[in-house]
Amino acid sequence: MLPIQRKSAIIEYLSNEGGCTIKQLSGILNVSEMTIRRDLKQLEAGGSVILSHGGAVLAPDYVKEPKALDKENRNRDVKERLASYAVEHFVKDGDVLVLEGGTTVSRMASYLGGFSQLTVLTNGLSTLNSLREEAGRHVVLCCGGTLREQSGTFVGPVAESFFDQFHADTVFLSGLGFTPETGFTDPNLLDTRVKQAMIRSARQTVMVLDSSKFGARSFTTTVMAPEVSAVITDSGIPADLAEYFNRRGIPLHLV
Repeated sequence: MLPIQRKSAIIEYLSNEGGCTIKQLSGILNVSEMTIRRDLKQLEAGGSVILSHGGAVLAPDYVKEPKALDKENRNRDVKERLASYAVEHFVKDGDVLVLEGGTTVSRMASYLGGFSQLTVLTNGLSTLNSLREEAGRHVVLCCGGTLREQSGTFVGPVAESFFDQFHADTVFLSGLGFTPETGFTDPNLLDTRVKQAMIRSARQTVMVLDSSKFGARSFTTTVMAPEVSAVITDSGIPADLAEYFNRRGIPLHLV
């Protein structure tokens, strides 16, 4: 297991169990206690966990990855508005698009019927299923890789190298949190690395996420605010964070 996979596994286990001892994690992941202790110290330095009495717990302000069904049902109406707006204002005929596998961005697929000659790349099963009816009208490409059950996304080196092959116009991404200090964050390193490959492939990056994510912080940074081309959210975004984007000239679209 690679170090990034091991750290993600630690975070996922702590998310499910609340806490664990170093000895338990050593047995679960089949590595030495010294390795686990080193991983936990690095995670603690990043603000994700707190070391305590030979074990660790998640940091109190850490945003856990919700279960797939919970993610799908949370803020459904807002996500539909954001997806529709993103397509209307950031997609044009002939574009090469990258749509990630999250529940907000995947909704964009159902609004692509009015366009012609799109090429759409994704790593998400939900996004791919939503694009099925568009396969006769548009070119739809999905990466390979290791299927991650929690997110329904393909991750790993195969997925990353897939996106490194292409040159897209726009990548649409979401995230589990945003703070000015940590940027846009997600709970899993493997998903993050694929998203970063998507960003490298595209001319512009558009973040699409509901306002409940602003002010929250998750495990790993996908992209910092100055590196994105636009942010689409709803009017519930905290005023200080809206001002943060405006002061830096980052287009903020409130839907």
